[in-house]
Amino acid sequence: MKHVLALLTALPFGAVAQTSATSAAADALEEITVTATRREERLQDVPVSVTAFTQEKLDALGLTNIDDLSRLSPGVVFQRNGAASSANYNDENSDINIRGIDSTAGSSTVGVYIDDTPIQSRHIGFGSVSAFPAIFDLERVEVLRGPQGTLFGAGSEGGNVRFISPQPSLSESSAYVKSELASTKNGAPSYELGAAAGVPLIDNVLGLRVSASLRQDGGDVDRVTYTPPGGVYAGQPGAVNPLGAPTFIRDVESGANWQRTTTLRAALKWAVNDALSITPSFYHQELHINDTGSYWPNLSNPGADSFLTGNALANSSTDPLSVAAIRLDWNLGFAQLVSSTSYYERHQHSQSDYTQYLGELYLGNPYRQPGDAAYANFEDNQKNFYQEVRLTSSDSAARLTWNAGIFYSHQNENVPENFYDPTINTETNAAGLAAGNGPGSGPLGYGVGCSLILPCPNGQLYGSPVNRIVDKQTAVFGEASLKLTEALKATAGVRVSRADYTGSNSLAGAFAGTALTSPVTSAGSGSEKPVTPKFVLSYQPERNDLFYISATKGFRVGGINTQFGSVPSCAPSLTAIGLTQNPTSYNSDSVWSYELGAKNTLLDGRLQINTSLYTIDWSNIQQAYFLTNCGFEFNANLGKARSRGGEIEVQYKPVDPLLINFSAAYMKAKYTKTDCATGLTFNGTNCGVVAGVTAEPLVSDGDALLGAPWTLLGSAEYDFAARGDRRPYVRVDYQVSTAQTAPVPYQDARNGSFDTTQPGLPLARSLSLRAGLRWSGFDVSLFANNLTDQHPVMFQSRDFAPVSGVPDNQYFAHTVRPLTVGLTTTYHF
Repeated sequence: MKHVLALLTALPFGAVAQTSATSAAADALEEITVTATRREERLQDVPVSVTAFTQEKLDALGLTNIDDLSRLSPGVVFQRNGAASSANYNDENSDINIRGIDSTAGSSTVGVYIDDTPIQSRHIGFGSVSAFPAIFDLERVEVLRGPQGTLFGAGSEGGNVRFISPQPSLSESSAYVKSELASTKNGAPSYELGAAAGVPLIDNVLGLRVSASLRQDGGDVDRVTYTPPGGVYAGQPGAVNPLGAPTFIRDVESGANWQRTTTLRAALKWAVNDALSITPSFYHQELHINDTGSYWPNLSNPGADSFLTGNALANSSTDPLSVAAIRLDWNLGFAQLVSSTSYYERHQHSQSDYTQYLGELYLGNPYRQPGDAAYANFEDNQKNFYQEVRLTSSDSAARLTWNAGIFYSHQNENVPENFYDPTINTETNAAGLAAGNGPGSGPLGYGVGCSLILPCPNGQLYGSPVNRIVDKQTAVFGEASLKLTEALKATAGVRVSRADYTGSNSLAGAFAGTALTSPVTSAGSGSEKPVTPKFVLSYQPERNDLFYISATKGFRVGGINTQFGSVPSCAPSLTAIGLTQNPTSYNSDSVWSYELGAKNTLLDGRLQINTSLYTIDWSNIQQAYFLTNCGFEFNANLGKARSRGGEIEVQYKPVDPLLINFSAAYMKAKYTKTDCATGLTFNGTNCGVVAGVTAEPLVSDGDALLGAPWTLLGSAEYDFAARGDRRPYVRVDYQVSTAQTAPVPYQDARNGSFDTTQPGLPLARSLSLRAGLRWSGFDVSLFANNLTDQHPVMFQSRDFAPVSGVPDNQYFAHTVRPLTVGLTTTYHF
């Protein structure tokens, strides 16, 4: 492996001697301009590992959402994990990381931006879900790898994904229209229609750009009714073994997991004078998910593209979000001043089907009686204000260039949760009496006295109206680059900030062991003053070759935990790790990222090779720890981890009609320390004996962080010679991700909570074809995605791990969309 990684670096260095031309040939590759360093520069001149997608490239690749985008971005891992026991069964639940810096606790390790506005969420509770912009009418998407703090106000540990919108023009009109119609094997049709237009209202003074889009992704998972194992319903005397398999009866809703996304954007640019312009903008997006895309393996037949779920209710979600912003650009002569003021508001709300979960929890069997229905209502409400002012030196060719800025944010996020089961009291009491245990006895002690001492009005078993964290941050950041020689440049940057947070939460109900009228409340606060530096040394002997080495620090602020030690059923899970109460808070964590990279352009501009190698050391890691017995989780700081790997991206145009792309990413990210719960120390075997019980670790040395060891992407596009401006073309894309080779903490039997039956990331392959015709701004193409109709299990979970003591053979799984064929039409001028 060391020899392979060495080759990635040696390749461009060895090729330098072949590069002699400083001007590109007529058939050279298109140069992409990015703003990764907060000034417009060629991608090949930026000493940062960046992947950039223009709107034309997004259309050519057929990218429609964050899932597609991350799949084609080396080093980026994205997973839908809404079926997880520690999630809320909502398909919006996801996990994104760059270079293995993966965490489901605290603030996202990846910064997600709509222009200058960060929109990432904190992981506060099960209802916290991340939002991502739709991929429509974008000037560019930039994926920046590694910590970002000295140039971007909000900062991030793992990297940034920036969705950059087209700005209004003061002198030229423009338009962009896209439509798509597609059919998925054994699924419902999908369609999209969007349009954008820009027009100068007053030449060189006032410009407007507006856009709107609607996309519906047809479902490919059917919600059905079924006969429970043996035909006997749980809760009745003689109930069957819950480890049996149900049998299909009929469809309730075909293609139930359809989703619809609508967007609306407007921006107005006013040139006050030759030096000053003001651009107010507004973006609104609404995502509606009708039902989950997870399926029940014991009901389905993936080989026949039959994906079925037996959920009693739909797992639906509606997520409206808005960004209102005002940007000011002012040329001061010596520098460019940019002020960005924005307000982000979001009111996501969802319903999760808890029928099976509560049936298994209270009755020891997920297969309920007909008509039974239990549900949880979740919300993720955000009201965030951001202000950033930065100065960028004007002369990019000067010996000294610099950026400096100040940043302020006030983020308010609340994630309430309530769930109901109007029938559980009757069934719990019946099951308990039948077993001779008395009223309200369940396999874990749940429901004891629910209908006698702790009433459940309208079937409400749990209520948590407040689960809130308010973050305030003030930061000063910047960096300066000094040319030591014409070819050698040194860059140093720093971010100095103050981060304050306050949190409060409450929980009540029979599920939590307390009356709804007597909630258990907790609150806390914290303040930190992190300093995160950055150092880069770059060498560019000529325009076509750049080499760099960098060291950068990243940081995430801590937070508070919901207190649930009073919940009786949590005791076994807490005892297993040596605790009587979960921690009241968790601390900050940080990374140091070291990168060696090269960007080389060869063969008169027809070949580009960008490579990078990195080592990332992560300390005091924030991670969520799920307690299998009681259904709660807390955030903890879990030791240390190291991520090592590299990326290579190659573009080659051997002849004018043919464009070849290849990229590869290697990553090995793992914990380097076995860590116990707060206050305990690993003794080489376990975490000691507490109250007569051997305490097990939370994570163990060698446990993996989420990510495929190897991701390989290859594509080729050929424009056939044609008369006039009509250009037929054909494109092929192929991707391979290798299987995960080491268990993540939840799969490791050495830890206090584990499930060794769960698979890791699988070997996954994807083949796509597209053929079309371009002329006069039009592009009409036929496409086929997942041409070989692969069905890898990308994620699988179940409600209860074996250590919980609850029999559970009811799994939930996610796969990729089956074979999909369609027609895409775009037009732009």
